Amino acid sequence: MIKKIWTDPVWSKVISVGIVALITLGYTKFLSVSEGVTFKEAFDKILEVKIPAFYVLVGILIYWITSWSFKKIFRKSNSIYTKQQQKLREFNKSADTKAGLLFKWDVFFDYQTPFIVDLTVFCTKHGQTPIRFMGDRCSVPGCDNSRQQINTNALKNLIESDLIDRWEKLK
Repeated sequence: MIKKIWTDPVWSKVISVGIVALITLGYTKFLSVSEGVTFKEAFDKILEVKIPAFYVLVGILIYWITSWSFKKIFRKSNSIYTKQQQKLREFNKSADTKAGLLFKWDVFFDYQTPFIVDLTVFCTKHGQTPIRFMGDRCSVPGCDNSRQQINTNALKNLIESDLIDRWEKLK
């Protein structure tokens, strides 16, 4: 629950402002007790702290240089896949122009063996926008592809066989 609230863009700011306010109030109370002044006088003393603009600019510059150098030193690759795997992952669609079909999928690896997930079939016989198949056939009544049902398991097997062949050629 706390993780969900903290990742929310609004509530995370509300919580962080609350934390800063509590720290400020705690320090003000400590200052008022230790110096023997009223709470209001201690709070006013905190607000009157003056920091030269030069120190602020130097602090920002040091922060920028430090964060930039840490990013350069500790930068990790954006992908968990090797270059060969990334190249094979680009093979994620195929079209059968004669039948008016477009196939799309995602490629993943299981112990160096490629497989596909989220196989989606589209009908391309209805203008520029492909229409997603519903129930293994085109959802537009009267379309040739609405009368023929696609066996997605056989299609997935065929695509994975082609994928494995491409993978072996890339190695």
